[in-house]
Amino acid sequence: LMKAFDKVDNIIGEINMIGFSEMSPERMQKMQAMMMMPADTSLLSLFNEEETAKVNDWLKNQMGASLEMLSVMKPMTIMVTVQNKILMEMMPELATMTSIDKYMQTLGQRKGKTIGELETADYQMELLYGNSLEEQADALLEMIDHGDSKGLLQQLTDAYKSQDLDTLWEIFQEQMTGYEYDAIVKVRNLNWEKQMKELLPQQTTLFVVGAGHLPGEYGMINLLRESGYKVKPVRK
Repeated sequence: LMKAFDKVDNIIGEINMIGFSEMSPERMQKMQAMMMMPADTSLLSLFNEEETAKVNDWLKNQMGASLEMLSVMKPMTIMVTVQNKILMEMMPELATMTSIDKYMQTLGQRKGKTIGELETADYQMELLYGNSLEEQADALLEMIDHGDSKGLLQQLTDAYKSQDLDTLWEIFQEQMTGYEYDAIVKVRNLNWEKQMKELLPQQTTLFVVGAGHLPGEYGMINLLRESGYKVKPVRK
């Protein structure tokens, strides 16, 4: 990987992580507002009595907080917060680690390479938190009904560390609805492929994206191969 890194002109991630970390306080405030419920709507209003009890019990178990205490958060914000909490419990070292995409971009900047992005942070925030509140509430209930979130994240982590794309793909197929896959993976991958095909003939580039974008029919590996590129893995 580092041999390839030294040869490329550009380092391009999903978003420009360096620019994201240097975001203005006003823009950061705007993005944080996207994670919160509208002022005239309460999280409690999204669930019936039975669902409220279920979510309340789950939150007390996961977060030590009641639904009422977290009622200003969007359902997706709660889901992301719980998943991050579980990840930190599984791997406490994450708290002091730099993400791979930011690491590669920062190193690239030091070495005078061009840093770019395939999409904006605003687009990603809209993708994550822009769904209707009802859809987010349904996703939260589905997460609760699925049960063992820690076990699932452990499977994903093990598959990632062992570079097992087949297992990653199986887990994604089990966990994502067709709508979620289209929005989160397929549409974005097709857009990224278009950008890659425009840039690659001009300059050598290292693209750093999440592992979930690699496998499957609309994964980046298959899309690039179908476009005539030779794609081969680099393993330890």
